[in-house]
Amino acid sequence: MLFRTEQELTVSRMKRLGIEQKEVTQKFHAFNIMEGGFQEEDAEKLITAEMVNHIEKHTKSSSTRLLSFLALINSYVPDSHLLKLLCEEFISKIEQRFNEENPNLETIMKPFEDLIVTYSEGEQEDQCIRLAHPKIADACLKILTEHKLTRFDIALDFLNSMVKGKESNYGQICKNILITRQGKEQFSRLILDIMYERGNNRKQCIRLLELAANLFSTEPYFPQTLARFYYIKVKEDNKYEKAEEWAEEAIKRDPNNSCIKDTLGQVLKNQLLSETKKPSSDFEECLAITKSAIDAFKKEEEAAENDPEDNTTFNYSGLLGFLQVCKIMIDTRFAKSYVRHKHINFIKAVKDDIETKYDFFEWYLAFSKPRINKEEPVYIHRDVENCYKKYINVLKGASEHALKNPRSDDETQTLLYILANIILSQSGDPCEKIEDLQARLQKLWLREMQDRSPEFYLLILLLFWPDEAQPEITNPPNLEKCLRKMHHSYKRKYQKYLRGRYLVPLFFFGKERGLQRLVHASKLDGTALEILTEGHEHADVECLQRINGEVKNDRVFAVRDGQQIPVTPHNLSSVCNPGQVSFYLGFTIRGPVAYNIRYEEDSALCWSVVVDVSHALQGPAVFPAAAAHEQTFSSMRAPVEPQLSPASEPVSTLTAAEGIFLVSAQEEGLGAEPAVLGSLTGVQASVSPQRSLVDEEFVTNTADVESLGLNPGPLQYLGPLESYRAGS
Repeated sequence: MLFRTEQELTVSRMKRLGIEQKEVTQKFHAFNIMEGGFQEEDAEKLITAEMVNHIEKHTKSSSTRLLSFLALINSYVPDSHLLKLLCEEFISKIEQRFNEENPNLETIMKPFEDLIVTYSEGEQEDQCIRLAHPKIADACLKILTEHKLTRFDIALDFLNSMVKGKESNYGQICKNILITRQGKEQFSRLILDIMYERGNNRKQCIRLLELAANLFSTEPYFPQTLARFYYIKVKEDNKYEKAEEWAEEAIKRDPNNSCIKDTLGQVLKNQLLSETKKPSSDFEECLAITKSAIDAFKKEEEAAENDPEDNTTFNYSGLLGFLQVCKIMIDTRFAKSYVRHKHINFIKAVKDDIETKYDFFEWYLAFSKPRINKEEPVYIHRDVENCYKKYINVLKGASEHALKNPRSDDETQTLLYILANIILSQSGDPCEKIEDLQARLQKLWLREMQDRSPEFYLLILLLFWPDEAQPEITNPPNLEKCLRKMHHSYKRKYQKYLRGRYLVPLFFFGKERGLQRLVHASKLDGTALEILTEGHEHADVECLQRINGEVKNDRVFAVRDGQQIPVTPHNLSSVCNPGQVSFYLGFTIRGPVAYNIRYEEDSALCWSVVVDVSHALQGPAVFPAAAAHEQTFSSMRAPVEPQLSPASEPVSTLTAAEGIFLVSAQEEGLGAEPAVLGSLTGVQASVSPQRSLVDEEFVTNTADVESLGLNPGPLQYLGPLESYRAGS
């Protein structure tokens, strides 16, 4: 979407051009559509009666076929294109059958020339062609499918006529249109559209995917998608056999990919579920499928352990699939006691694995979630809990005895005992005093053992975090040393599994005494959590204590009793200048985290400029390279000019909007007031944190900038910002 100033400027220029060259401007499709608000009917009007007539009379001509290919790929993959050279080869191959002369691409595509764009991408010399806009591609595809053709016909023709023999040029396009899914859809948009176009066309989808799988003979994702399509969409009796066959083929093509291996496990799991629902299903057959599924998920789990660590997240589907398969069997075939007794060896064989996988999900789901604003699907918690409860007979008496009477030399029992007391304190139940728990934990700390768990160091932080309200502790653990060990322990035990996930705060530091100073995250309501993670820096959470700290060298430290304890800022953008700060303290499994960081009144104000060049319209502008990113320039003192030299060459193609460039200032320099470095064509500036140009009534539009006499171009110091407020 264009900014308002960009829209006004674009419309103005189009009107001026329209007067001068009316015929030419009618072909500026992207601008015409934007001016009209991206309405589909605008694009449909561009398909002339002559074009429709050509499509009706020459459906099988090379021009109509090439148009259909472009319409298909540009409709489903808007940024895609075809190489002009390959299009010329396609046309040459078709036309030489009918013409002695070999007409060029422009001649053949003359009926549709107003819809097509030819361009060079990046530094490559090869020219590309595409339709002028995705909306035009949609309109063309609509016309084509109204005149004898279907999406299946076009896609099949594209694979056979363009892709076959040139697979290396079309791999990504074919993946995008046949495999890539959107949101929660089970298959690509094209596959789903073909399936429901003019009836239920499962066989056409299978034919397309099989052809693609054969053309791209080393690519695992086409057979994987075929396997998924068979077991999810196909109704025939042999669908699981075909699905298993294609899943195995996908694994052969990429034997170390855990996500590819997952498909085989899912096929077998769904087959088991289907078999157990049949009244006359054979028990031994179900057991055989179960064993095969368990084996498939175990192999997936092994592959996931060795997946590249640059993968976005850890693949836990193998562990979850294992538990789901075991749950299906216990719910259906092992429901009766005599059956369980008969197959007790199988149950014993999976029991230890179930317990191990349950332990994994217990900490995985407790310590993290997919994103800060996204929870884990409910079925994961449900399936894990149900499977564990039905297979594992927990010895409650022994566990309770260990909690009431932990052996002082048993570290695991002691940690569980301390954690149990912390949990009891949250509900107001009787629990041990914090001093007694500190004494137990301090004995363990003095042992100096290697390879301790992050949980051990977390308890050290929770119980020994310095608090003025607490009596002084003799020889307390060194928290800086504790943090170093905790980070090493986290990296060794959890980092691989929790990568790419949001680490949830387990406890916060409150205002009470003893164990009550620890506030479990579940006791905070949604508003409090929003204030902590996203709220304004001056908002307060009543039950939590603000911790004094300091920012130096871009790091945050909690300052207490002469100690400077490093903490991780929850929001990196809230850390800008050095200075005194305060924050709410939370604890994740990786260590202490500073939430809602607030700079103290006597600290320097922090201003930063965000340069937005995401919408390009006009010619290049030269500006300092530093301005290409979010920057904070501090310690500027008037009237000294900042030492910023223009870039040697244009950095970017910028928009036509005008803006100003701000610089932060320390108190002793510009009186804690931002200064203007100059105006610059194309800069969309905003002030952070928690401020905006509009809120402060700063100059933000073309007219205001021009009225102040500021000139676009290389930045220069223009004095304090106060002089340049709008209306001044």
